[in-house]
Amino acid sequence: MEYRASIIGQIHGVMRDFLNSFDSSTPVPAIRIVGETPNSILDHSEFLKSIGTIVDPVQKAVAACCPDVKTRWIAVKKFEGRRSFFVLDLNNVGYDYATAHKCLTKVPVYILRLSKKPKIFRHGPQDQKLTESLAEMHNLHGERLLPLFDDYTGPRVYESPRYLRA
Repeated sequence: MEYRASIIGQIHGVMRDFLNSFDSSTPVPAIRIVGETPNSILDHSEFLKSIGTIVDPVQKAVAACCPDVKTRWIAVKKFEGRRSFFVLDLNNVGYDYATAHKCLTKVPVYILRLSKKPKIFRHGPQDQKLTESLAEMHNLHGERLLPLFDDYTGPRVYESPRYLRA
């Protein structure tokens, strides 16, 4: 748990430095943060709650550094192995839950790699892939509340996908 506390303790500084890299005379643009999270620091019996305790300090850091920036926790993907992921939108004013299953508007992706020395960096190759993946998640999850949660450690069942209503 020391590792977990160390990572959480560094989130504010990493996010502050990242947000300060934007021109302060203009609003932070729409961006998508993918939190690459070590499974070793998560409680798999209460996974969504556990990863939420990682997302929360990220959102609080954004609010403290840039109070006008709006955040939205969109999704979580749980995987076997070393890492799982959360997706957090910042200032994505074009997001509309009702049409998100059809939306293919690319949003710049930044990876927040949570490790002994957390860092955040631009990862352009994920812009289109993540846009398509999130549209598919919105479609498959139907009207489920955010964050959408896909667990790849076992079979996935979607109770009321949006495409069945069309």
